[in-house]
Amino acid sequence: MNCSVYATLARIGLGTVITVHAGTTPNHTGRFMGIENGNVVMASGNTIFFINIEKIAVIHIP
Repeated sequence: MNCSVYATLARIGLGTVITVHAGTTPNHTGRFMGIENGNVVMASGNTIFFINIEKIAVIHIP
């Protein structure tokens, strides 16, 4: 598990708007909904994203 990404996510509250940069996939911006089974769960509009923590390079918190 990417410890620095996990440590950052552990410090922010649910509902915080974040942008996730995960390598070659498009960046995803949405509300942080938690971590489930090694995935970051984000909500953007009516879409829920599950992004593997191992693939996350950067998390941007505006």
